[in-house]
Amino acid sequence: MEKKLIVLALIALLGGLGGGYGLGYVTYQPQIWTLQSNMKDISDKFESVNSSVITLNSTIEMMENRSFHQAFSIEGSSSVNTSTFLIRGEWIRIRWFMSGQIYSWISISLYYSNGTECANRGSSGVFSSFACDFQIDLPNIEYYLEIATYGVSSYWVYVWDYY
Repeated sequence: MEKKLIVLALIALLGGLGGGYGLGYVTYQPQIWTLQSNMKDISDKFESVNSSVITLNSTIEMMENRSFHQAFSIEGSSSVNTSTFLIRGEWIRIRWFMSGQIYSWISISLYYSNGTECANRGSSGVFSSFACDFQIDLPNIEYYLEIATYGVSSYWVYVWDYY
């Protein structure tokens, strides 16, 4: 009788363990699959961010090894189309200083040597100083400036090339 009781207790124990495990598997497995899927999505997003950071670091290192070089400068007081100058890098900075009347203005347009406009910037006032940086789509070609003025007594324009 004791043997039968021990065998019955053992069968009940094994049945309870097996049933509990099966019930737990059925209950928690969908949640585990969802968590695994979420972890994979997070891992993919982390890899994407990590890749972006590596690209950004590479860009910063590339930029740190470069510097601005004056590519062109002009001084004047009236509207003019300048001679052409070479832009080697992919970034340029245009800086200008202007003096004139309250209603005076200056407009500076950057053109490819073939006459197609690349960018346009301007400012106005009695005395103004302004700089703009922008990316060049076509490095290693000739460019020129078209400077338009109104009521300006004098201006200085400088173009820096970043390479």
